[in-house]
Amino acid sequence: MRTTTAVGLLWAYLSLGLSAGIVHTVDKVVPPAALAFTPQKMLVGLNATMFVRLLKDTGLGDYIDGTQPTRKLTLLVPNNRAMEDAFGYDLGDEDDSLAKSPRDRQREWALYHVADGQSGVAELRRSPLLRTKLAADWTAGNPQVVKALVDRAQVSFNGADNILPEPLVVGNTTIYLLSSPMPTPPSLINALIQDLDLSLFVAAMGASHVVDEIQREHGITVLAPVTGSFTSLGLVWAYLSLPGDSDARADLSRLVKSHILNRPVYSDEVPLHTDSSAKTLMVQTLNGNNVGLYRTAHGMFAVPDQQSGAVLGALALAQARTQGGKYRSLLSVADANTLKISETDLLLRTGVAHVLGQGLILPANVEITSSKLLRGMRAHIFADLLERFNLTYVLEDPRIPAAAATSIVENAITARSSRSRDIPDGDDGGSDGNGIVGYSLLVPSDKSWRENAAYRELVRRDHDELTMGDDENPWRNSTTGDIVHYLDMLVRLHIMPIINTSASRPTHGVPESKLMLADRKTYPTLLGNVKLRVYEFANDRFSIQLDNLPFYQSPGGTPFVSFATVVRSGYARSGAVFELDTALRLPPDDESGGPGGWKRFAWNSLVWITGIGMGSGLLGVSGYWVRQWWTRSDYQSL
Repeated sequence: MRTTTAVGLLWAYLSLGLSAGIVHTVDKVVPPAALAFTPQKMLVGLNATMFVRLLKDTGLGDYIDGTQPTRKLTLLVPNNRAMEDAFGYDLGDEDDSLAKSPRDRQREWALYHVADGQSGVAELRRSPLLRTKLAADWTAGNPQVVKALVDRAQVSFNGADNILPEPLVVGNTTIYLLSSPMPTPPSLINALIQDLDLSLFVAAMGASHVVDEIQREHGITVLAPVTGSFTSLGLVWAYLSLPGDSDARADLSRLVKSHILNRPVYSDEVPLHTDSSAKTLMVQTLNGNNVGLYRTAHGMFAVPDQQSGAVLGALALAQARTQGGKYRSLLSVADANTLKISETDLLLRTGVAHVLGQGLILPANVEITSSKLLRGMRAHIFADLLERFNLTYVLEDPRIPAAAATSIVENAITARSSRSRDIPDGDDGGSDGNGIVGYSLLVPSDKSWRENAAYRELVRRDHDELTMGDDENPWRNSTTGDIVHYLDMLVRLHIMPIINTSASRPTHGVPESKLMLADRKTYPTLLGNVKLRVYEFANDRFSIQLDNLPFYQSPGGTPFVSFATVVRSGYARSGAVFELDTALRLPPDDESGGPGGWKRFAWNSLVWITGIGMGSGLLGVSGYWVRQWWTRSDYQSL
């Protein structure tokens, strides 16, 4: 403390008692030995009389009266104008105007401005979090925290600026004078909605019906994912946000609660990783899974805990950054992924929140399957066709024990063997004998299926409907067996088996490298030897077409197009689901690629015969006209 400042404040305090007399100026002030300079007298000299009165009225006068000189404190003192803004009473009022606010609220507010320990500017720069004297049931007995920001020599506390050139020190008490009110931390929802990037997390808490439960919890830490982490999940988020789906709501509630730690953890409590120490602070969530926290020179990180060798270890949805700067979602084992915290120490009434810059935590008790992704996409027709053609084994989880998987496969093969049509080569029936560990599904929307003439005709026959206005359907005169066979082949074209070339079978589902689409890579299908080729035409945007087949046949042939674009995607443990903007077409050399194989042959033959006949006739007429003209050119007029 500067001597001139102390002398000025001493004089300000002593001059309050002068009403009349003469003032003489002296060069040096020698305070009497009996004068005890306390924090209270310093505050009076600072013209912070309202804060002094507030402490006394709420029974907290011992913090400033000097009765406990060995106790180290930091006082964050609003000036009188700030007190007026906080409590709404005039500066000169002598009555008990503070009674306008409940007494317990006054006490909370006052305790929040008294912090343990002495913190100067240098200390605040190293450790900007101050533990205050405010500790109550809603924090589970943990002290509320004030967050300081040091910008060069300027210091602010929760956004309230210190207006003194430097803090004042009286014995073991350090005093900062604030220019504006410093309210206590807001509730969970009120704190999070101030950041629009956290709006989907707030919406998820509401949609899963757990927001009231979380707000009743005392002493918590919130790891809040940003909106982009939810939207990048694609079909996973489409499933989790399904309205009226009890399974989706239950999974969403478990996902939300896996981001709520059961005690407050501030950034200065998180261990720092160094060359000699790699300690991680493990904390349990309201969902029951554990999350580890640690710091490095690059920031603060969270990592879900995984039991060593456990099949149902905690998983994390990490974000793999592409070269263009966008993100694509993938499901991966948590011990290989850490989630970086982009913003720390958002103060809450019941604890603290940290913002996850990208990614979120998917606990083990949230099982994302291909069936759920189909529900999220609302692909009801594709799911019905899988069941109709006994292809539901492609939705199974590859972690099923071998005996159970074999039983499922045998049942599926037996069921399909009873069909009148033979199963095409290349269908392994879901067995992993050929290294198949899962299946990725290319799923056209229900709208695309309703535009398919064969499917419309099959639905008409299933319901014995005489559909009006559809008499020109090319499948109207085809047999039901032809239609079923065509659709069966079409569905198989949209199923890609995932083959694991490693010797060991994966225990955590399909390896993430097998789930991702790659540019100019070919993928097998369940339709015999037919393969698909993928092209990345823009950053993280993919198109799919038949391999080794041009968009159009040779000149003079019938135009043929089999091309689709991936709209959305979602990743499960048994494979991926890719939503297509339209359905692929079967290869043109497939006998079942159109309505009635012999009818198509007859029609092509008729077209060729008609074309040849018309061409021959035109050639004959042209020859006759040329002959007549040539003959008439030799005539002479008489």
